[in-house]
Amino acid sequence: MPTEDRVTYEASLGAPEAGSPARLYVWVRRFRGDEEMTGRYEIFEDLARLDAFIARATAAGEDTGELRDARESFAASLVREA
Repeated sequence: MPTEDRVTYEASLGAPEAGSPARLYVWVRRFRGDEEMTGRYEIFEDLARLDAFIARATAAGEDTGELRDARESFAASLVREA
């Protein structure tokens, strides 16, 4: 019986520090069934890199709803900084 492989994303927005933009931290977790196989952080400081990451995840068939929600918050934070 095959087990389901899936990827989950958990995002958090870091406050900007003096001289540095806000950062979006994304914890990428890969599961096989209920077992977590790998996990890593991706850190984004701009929308272009985040958009490319979302596009790759979408092309791979992953659920990117949480990433898209995080993108909206990140974009709003970047506008407030400007």
